[in-house]
Amino acid sequence: MIKQLMDEALVAHGFVNKHELETTSFYIRESGSAIRFAVVHNLDDLTAPAELNNRINHLAPEEFLRNPSFKKNCDLICIHRLNVLAEFKDQEEEIFAIEEDPHFYKKYVLYYSTAEESALTNFTYSKLVSVIAEKKEFLNYKENPLEASQYSFAAKIFIKLPFLELPSHKGNLVSLRQQATEAVAEAGLSDTYSTIQQVTNANTDEMIKEMIKNELANIQD
Repeated sequence: MIKQLMDEALVAHGFVNKHELETTSFYIRESGSAIRFAVVHNLDDLTAPAELNNRINHLAPEEFLRNPSFKKNCDLICIHRLNVLAEFKDQEEEIFAIEEDPHFYKKYVLYYSTAEESALTNFTYSKLVSVIAEKKEFLNYKENPLEASQYSFAAKIFIKLPFLELPSHKGNLVSLRQQATEAVAEAGLSDTYSTIQQVTNANTDEMIKEMIKNELANIQD
């Protein structure tokens, strides 16, 4: 299920599946002269980085190995199942050792729990994109980050994989003009802000003189 979600995510971002094995899938994305590779690999055991590199090199198709960009510009996404999310604490050193290994591939370990996997049954990447935009789901996740949910997995996938684009929702944004109006009102400067908004190239000197005059009048009081 998780491997299928990763396949949909990569295809949605322009990657093409070129070689499929039971444990490992190889992708390529070409745009003009730019080329990028991705590998999705089921990581049953947390092996040493060198052994993992050798394993992927051995499985990679010949056309990938012949391309000099493959080992320089390839994301290796290792999906790794935990019994419960709390197990991460016991495995984090081995996970970080894989992700920080500088040789061959840029590596990401996308871990998930069996409870998260159950929550994602019959799920799709487009549904995952919808979930990540739900403010209520975000607040629930913020309160209970170790609680397995569709959102907890969605948060991980978008944090871990930098090439995935987060959806934008203009309706959730407040305009800068509205934010400025509320900020000056809170500071008690609404009249000054209103005056400044009336300044033009033709009346700048007159407006400044009027503002100075009003300020001096306030000091006299």
